[in-house]
Amino acid sequence: MLQAMRSGAKSPLMKFFLLFLAGGFALWGIGDGSTGLIGGSDKAISAGEQSLSPREVAIEFDRTRRAYLPNTTTEEAVQGGLLNEVIGTMSRELLFRAENQDLGLTVTRAMQRDAVANEPSFQDELGQFSEGRFMQALANASYSESDYLKRVDNVLQRQQLMAPLAGGLRYSNELASVVAAHELEKRTVKLTSYAVRPESVPTPDDAVINKFFQDNKSSYAAPRLRSAVIGSLSAAAIAETITISDTEIQTTFDERLDEFRTPETRDIRQMVFDDETTAATARHRLNNGENFAEVASSLLNWTDADTNLGTVTQAALDGNLATAAFAADAGAIVGPLQTAFGFHLLSIDKITAGGVTQLEDVRDEIVSTLRAERAIDVLYDKVNMLEDVLGSGETIEEAIRKAGGRLNIANDINRQGQTIDGLPVAGEANELLQDSAILDLIWDSEINEASVIQEGSDDVFFVVNVTAETEPRERRLGEVKKLVISDFKRVEAVKTARAAADAVLTTPQTDQDTVTSLAFRRNGIGLDHEAAGLIANAAFNQKSGDIQVIETGREAIAVRTIDIIPATEKELSETTELVLTVMNNAMRDDMTNLLLISLSQKHDLQLNPVAVQQLLIGTTQ
Repeated sequence: MLQAMRSGAKSPLMKFFLLFLAGGFALWGIGDGSTGLIGGSDKAISAGEQSLSPREVAIEFDRTRRAYLPNTTTEEAVQGGLLNEVIGTMSRELLFRAENQDLGLTVTRAMQRDAVANEPSFQDELGQFSEGRFMQALANASYSESDYLKRVDNVLQRQQLMAPLAGGLRYSNELASVVAAHELEKRTVKLTSYAVRPESVPTPDDAVINKFFQDNKSSYAAPRLRSAVIGSLSAAAIAETITISDTEIQTTFDERLDEFRTPETRDIRQMVFDDETTAATARHRLNNGENFAEVASSLLNWTDADTNLGTVTQAALDGNLATAAFAADAGAIVGPLQTAFGFHLLSIDKITAGGVTQLEDVRDEIVSTLRAERAIDVLYDKVNMLEDVLGSGETIEEAIRKAGGRLNIANDINRQGQTIDGLPVAGEANELLQDSAILDLIWDSEINEASVIQEGSDDVFFVVNVTAETEPRERRLGEVKKLVISDFKRVEAVKTARAAADAVLTTPQTDQDTVTSLAFRRNGIGLDHEAAGLIANAAFNQKSGDIQVIETGREAIAVRTIDIIPATEKELSETTELVLTVMNNAMRDDMTNLLLISLSQKHDLQLNPVAVQQLLIGTTQ
């Protein structure tokens, strides 16, 4: 779940917003119980004189969930670890704030303005700060100006502390260049392939088969096997039996109308001035009929792109701007209104009313959701019934029948849930045997004793009764003759393919008409072959003109390295810079984490995630 949030943050702006989140909660070891950092006060996070309330953390959690995990509920996000990530992020920020307070370091408005103006995401094609792009970026990310400036403050506080420490940390340019050259080198090959064809090998006589079996007898031994009866109850199976009425669907739709509502949006342009007098002059010119774009160009030297905020929701704008902009009619001019960035004039160009998705469009979604929710309740009732019936002395078969569950029998399975020959079990039991919890219970239970009821994956509860166990033993040829013949043919087919490929080593002209591959890197990227990794490993471990044979199980391939292609100067320069950036960042991150551990002790960092979780869960009930 969290991975989906991280992978969605691809733009520089999103990376800027998530700067601390990457460090996360793991630094403090929450959930470990051994750090001594868990607090029991009414403060969610405290460090020195700085603190955050459970409500403040809950608000940040919900903002993060809505921005990056919009399709998850609060409970799902908490269970997935988002609360831990948010508390970890805010703990880091609070420690930097506490240390800055001790040292008397502050963030000035000029520092804020420089940080915003120099953010590449907010600059136009000429590298100049664009107020329009800034506001549009915040709108797209659902951040207000004040929220964003708080994050700028956190970054600047961190930089003030870290810059003196990290300034001397530098990865070697020469070493970075060596790493880059190693990674960028490419090679081309000629491949001569010989397929493994067991079907072309004639069936051997009994004497040959018997010798092959005797030589490999241990590989055909039967492992320890168990047979078991598996009783299971699953939410998915129960959901299929639940009927949802039209009345229930309509009621749910009405109750959850906000989930299906699209907010009102407005197309807005704006101008922002440093002083109120110039803003008033602009408003006067607009009132006298001058064009918005002309006034912006005349007074600010802004282009149309600079003024364009695009299509925004009310939540995307800062407080007083949002209120005024969404109270005005289409075509109106709003302002001047003051924010931290100056005095704003807004042009309300278009209004798109919000709406509600039609019931028929979400009917299936509602039915599926209601079934899943009710299935969980029914599931636990059935599990309690199953426990009571088993406790009264009835068999698994009788108890599962009364609880309405599913009964499967797994005969003679090994510890991996496979047959005596290492093949998947036939039938429905195979699905259950993919769950390691069920397999563990089968192999940990006593024979002929019903196990305790346990929970597996995907809301499945199960109980097992091991009915039999057989000891490991040698098997006779007659039991495995078909398997032995099949293995013999495959071994002989591999030998034949290998021999043909080895012949290329002594007769290099064999591949003279073979087409040379496209250039590829040492990880196999660029080589269109299912065994690209094996081929690349061979190609990069020999000189140009050398040949070696690899086997894939399906073919034997003679790999001749043809060209060794070093990186171009441009590639080498760019990648060296990348390696330097990555390694320098890694060293700075290590330094930051060491500092944070020290600051957590100095400022007595205390965390109380339970208070936040109770507040969050309470707001959803």
